[in-house]
Amino acid sequence: MAVDARRTVTEALSLPCRRGLSKSTASVYVAPMSREDQASAASFGGRVVVSAQLLLLAACLIGSFGVLLVAALHTDDLPAVLDPRLERLGDPSDSLPPAGPDSVWNPLVWVFELSRVVAMFVYPVAIVALVLGVPSLVHTWRIGDRKGFGWLVIGTGVWFALAVLALTPYGTQLHGWLLD
Repeated sequence: MAVDARRTVTEALSLPCRRGLSKSTASVYVAPMSREDQASAASFGGRVVVSAQLLLLAACLIGSFGVLLVAALHTDDLPAVLDPRLERLGDPSDSLPPAGPDSVWNPLVWVFELSRVVAMFVYPVAIVALVLGVPSLVHTWRIGDRKGFGWLVIGTGVWFALAVLALTPYGTQLHGWLLD
């Protein structure tokens, strides 16, 4: 017995039951889904970790290298990007938008100041990003979420590279300049 293409799945499942067939036999009348048609198992936790990693990464890069570039442009000393020191660039807060009564409604002040705070805490934020990223990598690999796994590899790898960069002499010098 062929099932009409216009019938819904519910109608197709109820048709054999009206004729006295069991529900297990009813599955014969519904075409099995191929592997490509089935929804992939997406890891919600893995996607949340990727989103948090990328958001904190953007904040950290704006708060460190964005502030560094603005300070180098402010002092007209672009080679100072490779050698960030207080003597060459001055205080990092001098190159940021000023905080005042009008700054509450200025989104640039919020973006730069919150990003600067994240960049000041680069070591603990990197550790948290890596500690959350590695178990999420294992979990997404086990459930077969390839898209989530790929994004987690990128996010965790970039945070690992940023943690290594923060531990180099250049990273410690940049971090020391940001803390002044």
